[in-house]
Amino acid sequence: MKNTFLRVFLVVLLSNTVVVSIGLTIVQFVQKHNQVSADLLGDIGVQLVAGYEKFGLESLKEEARKAEKRLSGSIYLYQENGRPLLKPLPKNFRDSNTATTDSPSDSSGDLARVDGRPSADFLHSQFIQVIGANNVQYLLIFKPNPEINSLAPELVIGFSLLGLLVSSGVLAYWLLGPLLKLQRVARLFGQGDMTARVEDKLVRRSDAIGKLSREFNQMAVRIDTLLSSKERLMRDVSHELRTPLARIEVALTIAEDKYGMELQKSYLARIRTELHELDELIGQVLTLSRLEAAALSKQTMDLQRWLEEIVEDVSFESQLKGISVTKSGTNPKTLLGDPLQLRHAIENVLRNACFYAGKGGLIEVSTEEKDGHAFIYIRDNGPGVPDEKLEKIFHAFYRSSEAREANSGGFGVGLTISKRIIRAHKGQIEAKNRPEGGLEVCFKIPLV
Repeated sequence: MKNTFLRVFLVVLLSNTVVVSIGLTIVQFVQKHNQVSADLLGDIGVQLVAGYEKFGLESLKEEARKAEKRLSGSIYLYQENGRPLLKPLPKNFRDSNTATTDSPSDSSGDLARVDGRPSADFLHSQFIQVIGANNVQYLLIFKPNPEINSLAPELVIGFSLLGLLVSSGVLAYWLLGPLLKLQRVARLFGQGDMTARVEDKLVRRSDAIGKLSREFNQMAVRIDTLLSSKERLMRDVSHELRTPLARIEVALTIAEDKYGMELQKSYLARIRTELHELDELIGQVLTLSRLEAAALSKQTMDLQRWLEEIVEDVSFESQLKGISVTKSGTNPKTLLGDPLQLRHAIENVLRNACFYAGKGGLIEVSTEEKDGHAFIYIRDNGPGVPDEKLEKIFHAFYRSSEAREANSGGFGVGLTISKRIIRAHKGQIEAKNRPEGGLEVCFKIPLV
């Protein structure tokens, strides 16, 4: 953490230094072009005054033009009585627009600027007092050309913003780039890709991000190992449990054939029924554990034909109870998914609906397509489920008291299996009571 803090501090410090350096460079550039040293102006003033006092006004004007060209500005020279020896200042010192066109300064082009910028002002001009012969005092005013003055603030702001953008971009990329990579790997791992790992480039880093990357990879390895061990344990337990169950059933058959009395046969039949239920429970638990780790085998499937086959199978099984199962809807046509796993999910809900609908029940299966998703609805006319228990019916081994009293023979695992299969397809499953009575279960599965 200290190393990361130091890096962030140095990056921010460097970015601020760059911005400040650019600003100072621009300011120095402006000052260099807009300001002349007082010593230089004093020397020029002394030369101009000496030339004027010795050679007259024409010599002064000629030397002043040379000095203005060299200094990139305008020179104004006044005697102590206020009389201008060169061009006079504008009437309004801050705005040359008020100057008259008949001023002697018209020939120099310094007055009446068309863009309205000041020709001279106290902020940018320099004032030098020059002493001539016989202690006569003169006032020299130097005003630099305004082009650089008008451009300097925009340059400072522009370069400052550019420096901030560049430094912020570098800082954001340095901080967020690795975090985004970690986010992508975490998302893949969370979606069931147990092989997802952070790349070596991030793992080799010596800061907090590198430490986080290494810990994530270690966590991923541990979780992958635990899930593999769990699945292997479930397979082993299933095998070990089913082997003695098979032996018990063989022993029951022998007992019924050779030693069974009429009174004993009813107890032996009950034992056989419980054995079959125990075997079925072991199979469902094994299926439930595999769903957490096993990868889906997705393929493009003809949804309507596939669903019709399921409806036909369930209808055939339920015809003796007088249960009618119908199908409606023609869209969507195709779906990308695991046909076998999805069949388990649909059949679990469909058989559950048939059981609770009871003799003469009506089951409706319908499909539709909305917003890039396939919707499969299974509706029955059974007693429904209390609203406070709608969410709980998808929990493992949960059965309402009504189900127990009805002696359903189930274990509360079928709907949990259905929910995990749909979630593995990045879909959703919900249940709600119908206003006219019965339960509606909705499957929402992405088409892509």
